[in-house]
Amino acid sequence: MVRTALTELQRESYVNATLCLMDPDQAPARVGSWGARSRWEELLVAHIAQVRYIHTVGALFPWHRWYTKIHEDLLRNECGYVGPYPYWDEQADQAINPIANASVWDHPSSNTSSVPAFGTGRTDENSCILDGAFKNYRVQISTQLERSEPGACLTRALNQTAFDTVSQKNVVEPCMEIPSDDYAQMLGCLGNSPHSGGHLGVGGIMRDHARSPVDPIFWLHHTNFDRLWWEWQSANLSARLYAMGGPNVANGQIFIDAQPAILPIEAFVPYFGDDGKNTTTLDHVLWMPGLAENITIRDVMDIRSDLMCFSYA
Repeated sequence: MVRTALTELQRESYVNATLCLMDPDQAPARVGSWGARSRWEELLVAHIAQVRYIHTVGALFPWHRWYTKIHEDLLRNECGYVGPYPYWDEQADQAINPIANASVWDHPSSNTSSVPAFGTGRTDENSCILDGAFKNYRVQISTQLERSEPGACLTRALNQTAFDTVSQKNVVEPCMEIPSDDYAQMLGCLGNSPHSGGHLGVGGIMRDHARSPVDPIFWLHHTNFDRLWWEWQSANLSARLYAMGGPNVANGQIFIDAQPAILPIEAFVPYFGDDGKNTTTLDHVLWMPGLAENITIRDVMDIRSDLMCFSYA
């Protein structure tokens, strides 16, 4: 399956499938972890539950590769989506457009679709999104995996300075040109600004390290992030296809604070499969609380495999 940008008709279909995943009646939770009521909330709690162990660590790229694949499978298998799984080419947008005019937003003057999509980027005084298909969605799960009703709106706060850090010319190309096949070194470059710049550029709940997947823009951003990793891998497949490394635990205070108190470090480190060490290996276990089977990083390294089975256009 090819991952690419969407036509207007495909965008409408993708948005409808996303709304389906958000709806407890159309896509009810199968596991119900931490009170999740829909498949969308189950995706969210999987990210909240282990925020300290999937950011600024070796598992950053492979965990999110598997995460986007699970999201794609849910769209297709439970909500009937048949179009391409999309990414937001942030580098192309940043080169020619201010973020407020990015291709991912709705542009009513030129949009031929009768169905609103990701919104125009406009927000009210509380940063709540004002338009688009998701303007009425309520975020009801906290960073401590507790439910609160009626919940909060989806928020955004576009930030050009942050978005400029995804630049192809100034950031991505220098990362790609580092003459090293060392994964940990790549992680410190591609895994830095090209990742955070998309989150901080959109702002609002996309700045929330734990709950950012609740904004549908997250998935387009992270699929693009994975595209960059695959580009790096593809530049020297013999050395990079199975290159892995980096730490297992994020020690930054923001991630320590974001990790739910009910899931301390002891709930993870003994089960990572890395011989108890703080270096990520290909045997590291990727956990998706009931959404999919536990697999290892080794299983997701090659997007051409039968398990992953996708490419980028």
